[in-house]
Amino acid sequence: MYFLGSDQSTAVNNGQGDLKVTLSRGYSRNNFVIDGGLEKFNACSEFCFATSDDAWIGTSQKGGTEDATIFFFPPFARSGNAAALLGSANNLDSLPGTMAPKKNLKTKKGTTYTVTFFQSSSFSSPENEANAHVDVLWNGKVVFSFGGFSQWTFEQVKVTGIGNDKLAFRGGAAPAWTFIDDIAVYQA
Repeated sequence: MYFLGSDQSTAVNNGQGDLKVTLSRGYSRNNFVIDGGLEKFNACSEFCFATSDDAWIGTSQKGGTEDATIFFFPPFARSGNAAALLGSANNLDSLPGTMAPKKNLKTKKGTTYTVTFFQSSSFSSPENEANAHVDVLWNGKVVFSFGGFSQWTFEQVKVTGIGNDKLAFRGGAAPAWTFIDDIAVYQA
């Protein structure tokens, strides 16, 4: 996505008299997800994982162990150093986990948003990943689902805000793990 905003200091106008840029839409879009790339998780320098950091929390259902984790390991990430993993990190169970921002998103009622992210279900063999499945939840309701073996793919879904919305990713069933990275929510 676009990262550099535009304002009076960055807009260039040579040759249109005394025209001045006073308001600019710029090229930056507001991402309502805090640390959607999970890059603030830096508990180590080479390889580690945890069920939460300052912005995200992973939960397991009853009987599950580490079914939603954040991994610091650049080869697992689509970009940067970290990614979320759905599915038991230590292969201790085949239950799904849920990864969600710790805080509700600062969204507005009645506004349309686009949830975007990248996912990969290719850690195991295509046969083992055949049962990979992930649901995207918006305020607790499934708004998008995907599954099966895949390399990093871009996914998106449009949702309508109710205000201070909740986003979550639920899935994984070791050995059918799914990595999620570069999560964003933009006003559509």
